[in-house]
Amino acid sequence: MTAAPIVVAPVIALNALLAFNLGTTAQREIDGVANEVLRITTSRLDDAATALIGLGMENAHDCSPASRAALSAASARVGAGSEVAVVDPTGAAICAAQGEPRVVTQVSPEHGALDADVALSVVSIGAASSQQMIRLQWRGDDGYGFRILIPSEDVFPYFLKSEFTPAFLAEAVMVDGAVIARKLTDPSLTKPDGSRLPAVKATAASQRYPMRINVATPGRALVEAHGALFLYANIGGFVLALVAAAIALIVGRRSGGPVREMHDAIRNREFVPYYQPVIDIVSGRLAGCEVLVRWIKPDGKLVPPGRFISLAEASGEIFPMTLALMEAARDDLGELYGERSQLKLGFNLFAGHFDDVAIVDDVERIFEGSQIRMTQLMFEVTERQPLQDIPRARLVIAKLQALGARVALDDVGTGHGGLSYLLKLGVDVMKMDKMFVDAIGTDRYSVAIVDSMVKLAEDMNLDLIAEGVETIEQVEYLRGKGVRMAQGYVFAPPLPASSFKLLVEAMAPIERRAKRAPAGRYVGAIRAAGA
Repeated sequence: MTAAPIVVAPVIALNALLAFNLGTTAQREIDGVANEVLRITTSRLDDAATALIGLGMENAHDCSPASRAALSAASARVGAGSEVAVVDPTGAAICAAQGEPRVVTQVSPEHGALDADVALSVVSIGAASSQQMIRLQWRGDDGYGFRILIPSEDVFPYFLKSEFTPAFLAEAVMVDGAVIARKLTDPSLTKPDGSRLPAVKATAASQRYPMRINVATPGRALVEAHGALFLYANIGGFVLALVAAAIALIVGRRSGGPVREMHDAIRNREFVPYYQPVIDIVSGRLAGCEVLVRWIKPDGKLVPPGRFISLAEASGEIFPMTLALMEAARDDLGELYGERSQLKLGFNLFAGHFDDVAIVDDVERIFEGSQIRMTQLMFEVTERQPLQDIPRARLVIAKLQALGARVALDDVGTGHGGLSYLLKLGVDVMKMDKMFVDAIGTDRYSVAIVDSMVKLAEDMNLDLIAEGVETIEQVEYLRGKGVRMAQGYVFAPPLPASSFKLLVEAMAPIERRAKRAPAGRYVGAIRAAGA
């Protein structure tokens, strides 16, 4: 009886380990499937949106032979099975590229895409038909416009497969919940899942269109596809359990080594703030800075943030690291900022900071009584990881705002939440990612996205900050579009405290502060791990 647990325990442990590895590997596979389907879907919609915009620029809505030729050219670009048609101000199709336009019934409301002139919805063909299609519509100022109908099943590639599991369900869903298309790779997926292994699910949300891709595979399908692994685990349980335990011990030591080193480095104050200036590109004045973290080891070696931020977030060390960074910045800049109330200071917070209100108490403790005012602080919501509880995150943001601080959303259009976070979180500022700034002067489509982001910030009464600005051409373009605040290497790289203090003394001397009008409102987005 005493030996039974010794024999059984390794078998159970190895089965659990295999189940864990099976689940994590399947998750990566399903994530890949979701992202690949989204890539193909987005590419197809991009072609259709570009064709629509091209027709709008040609103003080809009179159904003349030239107009029909333009419709046919657009139809060839979009692909077989689709329809390109002209619509009148009532929304009725009056002519199509080939034959008579189809009669459609709207299934879901129209939603705007990233391009403000393009709307997307789901429709069905005819009054009684169950065939669904995606409809993209563009309207001109006179009410006339163009539509493109794409068969819903065309959003999926002809072959969907995963090397790890042959059976999964994929579906494309609008933001309002309307299902665009659904595909089963195995008919047995319609049966109830009786496996103890949980289902593996993945979601990939589009940042350009109001839709997402959901992919799932039941635990039963995973067990059936890899039952031999569990058989081998039970046959060789004791021996394999010992090997697995040894491997786990080695891996644990290796993975625990960097975490322990990081923990000790935080205690020894090896993580130091660097300060990247933020410039008012209208007045040319210094508006504040973005705080970036750097790891300077005892031998003087500087470790870039890309080498440790992900591990810090995964291990939880990001919490004490962020607090240490705030305390160091407070000590570095307290006197300077106390004498210059117009300067702003910002810090990066990751998704885990918004799970509870502890960060609000920490901010109040660190800065209460310091020379840096709460109104000089900015906290940025990064999107490297999705927010798990949106209502709780909104509460944390509201409490930070109640202290007098402001909150920004980083990398709008490229992260997990995208535009939905702007609507749900109640932030004060949006940041334009370097990816879009880089497109200025090189990519007409991406420049249209930049213009749309500027208009979006204006419509939502949000401050807009451009990051990663590296050329004078970009500065001129942004300033011409009404963007006031920017940061990047064209102004200055991240600076150590001593150099940034000299810059502050040079650009914002105390004796001149009282003689000039206050600088325009700035909210400094601060990333803990910016380049």
